[in-house]
Amino acid sequence: MITGRRLLGLAVLAAPAIRPGAAEALIELKLGHVLSEQSSYHIAATKLARLVDGHSGGRVRIAVFANSALGGELRLIQSARNGAVDLMFNSQPSLENTLRDYGVLSLPWLWDSHEQANRVLQGPVGRRLLHPLDGIGLIGLSWFNLFERSVLTNRRFSTPAEARGLRIRVIQSPGYVESYRAIGMVPTPTAYADLLRALQTGRVDAAELAPDQVIADRFVEAVRYYVLTRTHQLPAVLIASRSRFNTLPEEVQEIIRASVPEAITMGLTYYQRFREDSFAELRRRGIEIIEPDVGAFKAAAHLAYDNILNSAPNGRQVLAEIEAAKAAG
Repeated sequence: MITGRRLLGLAVLAAPAIRPGAAEALIELKLGHVLSEQSSYHIAATKLARLVDGHSGGRVRIAVFANSALGGELRLIQSARNGAVDLMFNSQPSLENTLRDYGVLSLPWLWDSHEQANRVLQGPVGRRLLHPLDGIGLIGLSWFNLFERSVLTNRRFSTPAEARGLRIRVIQSPGYVESYRAIGMVPTPTAYADLLRALQTGRVDAAELAPDQVIADRFVEAVRYYVLTRTHQLPAVLIASRSRFNTLPEEVQEIIRASVPEAITMGLTYYQRFREDSFAELRRRGIEIIEPDVGAFKAAAHLAYDNILNSAPNGRQVLAEIEAAKAAG
């Protein structure tokens, strides 16, 4: 019997190496992302670059650009659509304006756990959800990490009543804005680059972020509490420019596709360790971690479901597929 791990290994071993003389010139590709060199994006991207370089005999090189060096997420999407960027890691909310059905993935408490979300998105439902990218000039190579987002704040709370009126910076996605509004908080537009200062000056009281972001981007210096609401599991996706990818020799396309699973697995493993270490670092830095009973928060946020689903043309069908995959275990 071939296990999942063995199958993954066989897939990478089967990646076709480019034969000497099969390519006349070096093929250089650019991969962009918005996070730091310490992020899971970068770990997976550099692993992909090494694998592709090795399987191609050095004929295909992927240069990785971190820290928004090729632009923010919206610019990366546009650049990939017009072929100026070859590959990118991007978050799902940044794609919602173009692919409105992706808004379903921003439903609050859509998943029972971080692990369940990863399992479903790495399975048949996740693969089907990559197909719409083809219609906007992109190719979805794989879902990647899920960033479990909770609330960092200077105002302690453990119930919706205590959180009422709290000014919170959220991702500008209907699923995020409507969720926190339904709970009774006040979503407050704030550029991510200005968020640290906004927290320090009290212009906002809180933000919803993954634990590793709280450490990596220094928000730990501006807040006292981290409330584990686990409201959203934000998915990322590895994407190729369709116009650029389809011009590559077929064997190069196969090398890239066959190298993706190992790179993704390495990134996911790294992130899980990084995430656990982040909680330890939060405690070490004196941040109080609050674990509320989220039942009341879920009940309040569920009132936003209809508004969120109504903005997604096939939202209820997508939600039904996700729920069926969750139930299948």
